[in-house]
Amino acid sequence: MSQRFAGDIGRLIKLPFKKYDQYAGYARAATLQENFVVDTLAWSYDKFRNDDLIKIMTIGDSFSGHLGLMGYQNYLAHLLDNRIINYRFKIGDNQLNTAVSLLNSGIIDSTNCRILILQNVGRFTIENLCGIDFESFYELPQNFKKFQINKEKIKDINLFSLCSFIRLRLNYKNPVDNRNLKQLCFTHLFLSRKLYYYYEGDMHFQKLTKADIDKAQENLIRLNRHFSEKGIKMIFLIAADKYDVYRPFLKDDSLPVDTTKEGLSKIPDVCVVDTKPLFQEMIRNGEKDVYMLHDTHWSYKASEAVARELLKYLQ
Repeated sequence: MSQRFAGDIGRLIKLPFKKYDQYAGYARAATLQENFVVDTLAWSYDKFRNDDLIKIMTIGDSFSGHLGLMGYQNYLAHLLDNRIINYRFKIGDNQLNTAVSLLNSGIIDSTNCRILILQNVGRFTIENLCGIDFESFYELPQNFKKFQINKEKIKDINLFSLCSFIRLRLNYKNPVDNRNLKQLCFTHLFLSRKLYYYYEGDMHFQKLTKADIDKAQENLIRLNRHFSEKGIKMIFLIAADKYDVYRPFLKDDSLPVDTTKEGLSKIPDVCVVDTKPLFQEMIRNGEKDVYMLHDTHWSYKASEAVARELLKYLQ
Protein backbone atom coordinates (compact mmCIF):
# COMPACT_ATOMS: atom_id res chain seq x y z
CA MET A 1 0.00 0.00 0.00
CA SER A 2 1.22 3.48 -0.82
CA GLN A 3 0.77 5.71 2.24
CA ARG A 4 1.11 8.73 -0.02
CA PHE A 5 -1.98 7.99 -2.06
CA ALA A 6 -4.07 6.00 0.43
CA GLY A 7 -6.21 8.89 1.65
CA ASP A 8 -6.70 9.83 5.30
CA ILE A 9 -8.95 6.84 6.01
CA GLY A 10 -6.65 4.46 4.18
CA ARG A 11 -3.64 5.69 6.16
CA LEU A 12 -5.52 5.58 9.44
CA ILE A 13 -6.56 1.94 9.26
CA LYS A 14 -3.89 0.70 6.82
CA LEU A 15 -6.37 -0.59 4.28
CA PRO A 16 -4.75 -1.30 0.91
CA PHE A 17 -7.00 0.60 -1.49
CA LYS A 18 -4.75 -0.47 -4.32
CA LYS A 19 -7.16 0.51 -7.09
CA TYR A 20 -7.29 4.01 -5.66
CA ASP A 21 -3.56 4.62 -5.45
CA GLN A 22 -3.70 6.49 -8.75
CA TYR A 23 -6.98 8.27 -7.99
CA ALA A 24 -5.50 11.74 -7.71
CA GLY A 25 -3.53 11.31 -10.91
CA TYR A 26 -6.59 10.03 -12.73
CA ALA A 27 -8.65 12.99 -11.55
CA ARG A 28 -6.13 15.47 -12.84
CA ALA A 29 -5.72 13.72 -16.18
CA ALA A 30 -9.40 13.06 -16.79
CA THR A 31 -10.86 16.37 -15.71
CA LEU A 32 -8.72 19.39 -15.05
CA GLN A 33 -6.17 19.08 -17.85
CA GLU A 34 -8.85 18.51 -20.47
CA ASN A 35 -11.24 21.22 -19.39
CA PHE A 36 -9.13 23.89 -17.73
CA VAL A 37 -5.74 25.48 -17.77
CA VAL A 38 -3.46 23.39 -15.60
CA ASP A 39 -2.29 26.22 -13.36
CA THR A 40 -4.13 26.84 -10.09
CA LEU A 41 -5.98 30.14 -10.09
CA ALA A 42 -7.05 29.72 -6.48
CA TRP A 43 -3.99 30.94 -4.61
CA SER A 44 -3.31 29.62 -1.12
CA TYR A 45 -1.11 31.69 1.18
CA ASP A 46 0.24 31.00 4.61
CA LYS A 47 1.08 34.70 4.80
CA PHE A 48 -1.72 37.15 4.10
CA ARG A 49 -1.22 39.22 0.96
CA ASN A 50 -3.04 42.29 -0.26
CA ASP A 51 -4.00 42.11 -3.94
CA ASP A 52 -6.28 44.77 -5.38
CA LEU A 53 -7.38 42.43 -8.16
CA ILE A 54 -8.74 39.74 -5.86
CA LYS A 55 -12.31 40.30 -4.70
CA ILE A 56 -13.11 36.81 -3.36
CA MET A 57 -11.46 35.26 -0.33
CA THR A 58 -11.98 31.81 1.16
CA ILE A 59 -11.22 30.72 4.70
CA GLY A 60 -11.84 27.14 5.74
CA ASP A 61 -10.40 23.84 6.92
CA SER A 62 -8.87 20.99 4.90
CA PHE A 63 -11.72 21.11 2.35
CA SER A 64 -10.49 24.59 1.42
CA GLY A 65 -6.77 24.28 2.02
CA HIS A 66 -5.65 20.77 1.08
CA LEU A 67 -7.36 19.80 -2.19
CA GLY A 68 -5.28 22.13 -4.35
CA LEU A 69 -5.87 21.71 -8.06
CA MET A 70 -8.96 19.60 -7.34
CA GLY A 71 -10.40 22.08 -4.82
CA TYR A 72 -13.67 23.94 -5.31
CA GLN A 73 -11.81 27.27 -5.35
CA ASN A 74 -9.85 26.29 -8.45
CA TYR A 75 -13.02 25.32 -10.32
CA LEU A 76 -14.76 28.50 -9.17
CA ALA A 77 -11.79 30.65 -10.16
CA HIS A 78 -11.88 29.20 -13.65
CA LEU A 79 -15.64 29.67 -13.92
CA LEU A 80 -15.22 33.33 -12.91
CA ASP A 81 -12.03 33.72 -14.95
CA ASN A 82 -10.49 35.45 -11.98
CA ARG A 83 -8.28 34.70 -9.02
CA ILE A 84 -9.43 33.66 -5.56
CA ILE A 85 -7.28 33.92 -2.46
CA ASN A 86 -7.50 31.27 0.25
CA TYR A 87 -6.25 32.22 3.68
CA ARG A 88 -4.74 29.08 5.20
CA PHE A 89 -4.72 29.07 8.97
CA LYS A 90 -3.16 26.83 11.57
CA ILE A 91 -4.83 23.41 11.64
CA GLY A 92 -6.71 22.90 14.89
CA ASP A 93 -7.76 26.54 15.20
CA ASN A 94 -11.35 27.67 14.78
CA GLN A 95 -11.33 29.20 11.29
CA LEU A 96 -14.47 31.20 12.10
CA ASN A 97 -12.53 32.91 14.87
CA THR A 98 -9.71 33.52 12.42
CA ALA A 99 -12.09 35.26 10.01
CA VAL A 100 -13.52 37.46 12.77
CA SER A 101 -10.09 38.41 14.07
CA LEU A 102 -8.89 39.30 10.55
CA LEU A 103 -11.89 41.59 10.16
CA ASN A 104 -11.59 43.15 13.61
CA SER A 105 -7.93 43.88 12.92
CA GLY A 106 -8.78 45.76 9.73
CA ILE A 107 -7.02 43.23 7.53
CA ILE A 108 -9.86 41.88 5.38
CA ASP A 109 -11.69 45.16 4.85
CA SER A 110 -8.40 46.91 3.99
CA THR A 111 -8.24 44.77 0.84
CA ASN A 112 -10.46 44.69 -2.22
CA CYS A 113 -12.26 41.62 -0.85
CA ARG A 114 -16.01 41.98 -1.22
CA ILE A 115 -17.05 38.33 -0.92
CA LEU A 116 -15.91 35.92 1.78
CA ILE A 117 -16.62 32.21 1.42
CA LEU A 118 -16.35 30.88 4.96
CA GLN A 119 -16.19 27.08 4.89
CA ASN A 120 -16.59 24.67 7.79
CA VAL A 121 -16.74 20.87 7.88
CA GLY A 122 -20.11 19.60 9.03
CA ARG A 123 -19.01 17.77 12.17
CA PHE A 124 -17.58 20.93 13.75
CA THR A 125 -19.99 23.53 12.34
CA ILE A 126 -22.16 23.91 15.45
CA GLU A 127 -19.18 23.72 17.80
CA ASN A 128 -17.15 26.32 15.89
CA LEU A 129 -20.09 28.71 15.60
CA CYS A 130 -20.66 28.45 19.34
CA GLY A 131 -16.97 29.11 19.99
CA ILE A 132 -16.64 32.41 18.10
CA ASP A 133 -15.00 35.24 20.00
CA PHE A 134 -16.38 38.37 18.34
CA GLU A 135 -13.88 40.58 20.16
CA SER A 136 -10.75 38.76 18.99
CA PHE A 137 -7.93 40.48 17.09
CA TYR A 138 -5.29 39.08 14.78
CA GLU A 139 -1.57 39.75 14.57
CA LEU A 140 0.31 38.81 11.44
CA PRO A 141 3.29 36.57 12.26
CA GLN A 142 6.64 38.18 11.60
CA ASN A 143 8.63 35.03 10.96
CA PHE A 144 7.63 32.17 8.72
CA LYS A 145 9.72 29.07 9.33
CA LYS A 146 10.05 26.53 6.57
CA PHE A 147 7.96 23.42 7.05
CA GLN A 148 10.03 20.66 8.57
CA ILE A 149 9.03 17.02 8.71
CA ASN A 150 8.81 15.73 12.26
CA LYS A 151 10.11 12.17 11.97
CA GLU A 152 9.09 11.31 15.52
CA LYS A 153 5.54 12.44 14.81
CA ILE A 154 5.45 10.25 11.70
CA LYS A 155 6.50 7.29 13.84
CA ASP A 156 3.66 8.06 16.26
CA ILE A 157 1.18 8.26 13.37
CA ASN A 158 2.38 4.97 11.92
CA LEU A 159 2.08 3.28 15.30
CA PHE A 160 -1.42 4.70 15.77
CA SER A 161 -2.38 3.52 12.28
CA LEU A 162 -1.10 0.02 13.03
CA CYS A 163 -3.15 -0.09 16.24
CA SER A 164 -6.19 1.13 14.27
CA PHE A 165 -5.64 -1.64 11.74
CA ILE A 166 -5.52 -4.27 14.50
CA ARG A 167 -8.64 -2.84 16.14
CA LEU A 168 -10.43 -2.97 12.80
CA ARG A 169 -9.58 -6.64 12.36
CA LEU A 170 -10.69 -7.39 15.93
CA ASN A 171 -13.76 -5.15 15.55
CA TYR A 172 -12.75 -3.32 18.72
CA LYS A 173 -13.20 0.46 19.09
CA ASN A 174 -11.83 1.36 15.71
CA PRO A 175 -12.01 5.07 14.75
CA VAL A 176 -13.14 4.13 11.24
CA ASP A 177 -16.41 2.34 10.63
CA ASN A 178 -17.72 0.78 7.44
CA ARG A 179 -21.29 0.07 6.32
CA ASN A 180 -22.98 -1.60 3.37
CA LEU A 181 -24.64 0.59 0.75
CA LYS A 182 -27.87 -0.08 -1.15
CA GLN A 183 -26.35 0.89 -4.49
CA LEU A 184 -23.02 1.23 -6.28
CA CYS A 185 -21.49 4.46 -5.03
CA PHE A 186 -17.80 4.03 -5.82
CA THR A 187 -15.83 2.83 -8.82
CA HIS A 188 -13.90 0.11 -7.04
CA LEU A 189 -13.68 -3.53 -8.03
CA PHE A 190 -14.51 -4.93 -4.58
CA LEU A 191 -15.66 -2.00 -2.40
CA SER A 192 -18.19 -0.18 -4.59
CA ARG A 193 -20.95 -0.85 -2.03
CA LYS A 194 -18.88 -0.06 1.07
CA LEU A 195 -18.85 3.24 2.93
CA TYR A 196 -15.76 3.96 5.06
CA TYR A 197 -16.10 6.93 7.36
CA TYR A 198 -14.50 8.43 10.46
CA TYR A 199 -16.83 7.12 13.15
CA GLU A 200 -15.98 9.44 16.05
CA GLY A 201 -16.03 12.61 13.96
CA ASP A 202 -19.07 11.90 11.82
CA MET A 203 -21.09 10.85 14.87
CA HIS A 204 -20.16 13.95 16.85
CA PHE A 205 -23.63 15.42 16.22
CA GLN A 206 -25.13 13.01 18.77
CA LYS A 207 -23.39 14.96 21.56
CA LEU A 208 -24.93 18.31 20.62
CA THR A 209 -27.80 19.85 22.62
CA LYS A 210 -30.63 22.15 21.61
CA ALA A 211 -28.86 24.95 23.45
CA ASP A 212 -25.79 24.37 21.26
CA ILE A 213 -27.88 24.52 18.09
CA ASP A 214 -29.71 27.70 19.19
CA LYS A 215 -26.43 29.38 20.11
CA ALA A 216 -24.89 28.42 16.76
CA GLN A 217 -27.81 29.98 14.88
CA GLU A 218 -27.57 33.18 16.92
CA ASN A 219 -23.84 33.44 16.26
CA LEU A 220 -24.26 32.80 12.53
CA ILE A 221 -26.68 35.74 12.32
CA ARG A 222 -24.21 37.88 14.24
CA LEU A 223 -21.31 36.66 12.08
CA ASN A 224 -23.15 37.60 8.90
CA ARG A 225 -23.97 41.05 10.29
CA HIS A 226 -20.34 41.51 11.35
CA PHE A 227 -19.17 41.21 7.73
CA SER A 228 -22.11 42.93 6.03
CA GLU A 229 -21.48 46.06 8.12
CA LYS A 230 -18.07 46.22 6.43
CA GLY A 231 -19.60 45.82 2.97
CA ILE A 232 -18.51 42.19 2.65
CA LYS A 233 -20.93 39.48 1.54
CA MET A 234 -20.44 36.29 3.54
CA ILE A 235 -21.27 32.88 2.07
CA PHE A 236 -21.25 30.19 4.74
CA LEU A 237 -20.28 26.89 3.10
CA ILE A 238 -20.92 23.67 5.00
CA ALA A 239 -18.77 20.74 3.84
CA ALA A 240 -21.08 17.86 4.70
CA ASP A 241 -19.66 14.86 6.53
CA LYS A 242 -19.26 11.71 4.47
CA TYR A 243 -21.59 9.68 6.69
CA ASP A 244 -24.18 12.44 6.61
CA VAL A 245 -24.20 12.49 2.80
CA TYR A 246 -24.45 8.73 2.32
CA ARG A 247 -26.81 8.00 5.24
CA PRO A 248 -29.98 7.62 3.04
CA PHE A 249 -28.13 5.08 0.88
CA LEU A 250 -27.06 2.77 3.72
CA LYS A 251 -28.77 -0.60 4.11
CA ASP A 252 -29.10 -0.22 7.86
CA ASP A 253 -32.06 2.13 8.37
CA SER A 254 -31.64 2.12 12.15
CA LEU A 255 -28.58 4.37 12.05
CA PRO A 256 -28.98 7.93 13.40
CA VAL A 257 -29.68 10.90 11.12
CA ASP A 258 -28.00 14.27 11.65
CA THR A 259 -30.48 17.18 11.61
CA THR A 260 -28.45 19.61 13.74
CA LYS A 261 -27.49 21.93 10.88
CA GLU A 262 -30.78 22.03 8.99
CA GLY A 263 -31.91 25.22 10.74
CA LEU A 264 -28.87 27.17 9.55
CA SER A 265 -30.04 27.13 5.93
CA LYS A 266 -33.43 28.52 6.95
CA ILE A 267 -32.14 31.70 8.59
CA PRO A 268 -33.43 34.75 6.64
CA ASP A 269 -30.89 37.01 4.93
CA VAL A 270 -27.95 34.69 5.69
CA CYS A 271 -26.37 32.95 2.69
CA VAL A 272 -25.75 29.33 3.68
CA VAL A 273 -24.70 26.70 1.15
CA ASP A 274 -25.15 23.23 2.66
CA THR A 275 -23.53 20.68 0.35
CA LYS A 276 -25.48 17.69 1.70
CA PRO A 277 -28.64 18.00 -0.48
CA LEU A 278 -26.49 18.82 -3.52
CA PHE A 279 -24.39 15.68 -3.13
CA GLN A 280 -27.33 13.43 -2.26
CA GLU A 281 -29.06 14.45 -5.47
CA MET A 282 -25.91 13.57 -7.42
CA ILE A 283 -25.82 10.11 -5.81
CA ARG A 284 -29.53 9.53 -6.47
CA ASN A 285 -28.84 10.26 -10.11
CA GLY A 286 -26.20 7.53 -10.16
CA GLU A 287 -23.05 9.62 -9.79
CA LYS A 288 -20.20 7.58 -8.29
CA ASP A 289 -17.21 8.83 -6.28
CA VAL A 290 -18.83 12.01 -5.02
CA TYR A 291 -16.59 11.46 -2.01
CA MET A 292 -13.37 9.49 -2.24
CA LEU A 293 -13.75 5.91 -1.06
CA HIS A 294 -10.51 5.95 0.92
CA ASP A 295 -10.80 9.47 2.30
CA THR A 296 -13.10 11.70 4.36
CA HIS A 297 -12.93 14.42 1.67
CA TRP A 298 -15.04 14.89 -1.41
CA SER A 299 -13.69 14.22 -4.90
CA TYR A 300 -13.01 16.49 -7.86
CA LYS A 301 -16.58 15.78 -9.06
CA ALA A 302 -17.97 17.28 -5.88
CA SER A 303 -15.56 20.21 -6.07
CA GLU A 304 -16.88 21.13 -9.49
CA ALA A 305 -20.49 20.79 -8.30
CA VAL A 306 -19.78 23.02 -5.29
CA ALA A 307 -18.17 25.64 -7.54
CA ARG A 308 -21.19 25.72 -9.84
CA GLU A 309 -23.51 25.99 -6.83
CA LEU A 310 -21.50 28.88 -5.39
CA LEU A 311 -21.56 30.61 -8.76
CA LYS A 312 -25.33 31.02 -8.40
CA TYR A 313 -24.74 33.30 -5.41
CA LEU A 314 -22.07 35.35 -7.14
CA GLN A 315 -23.90 36.37 -10.32
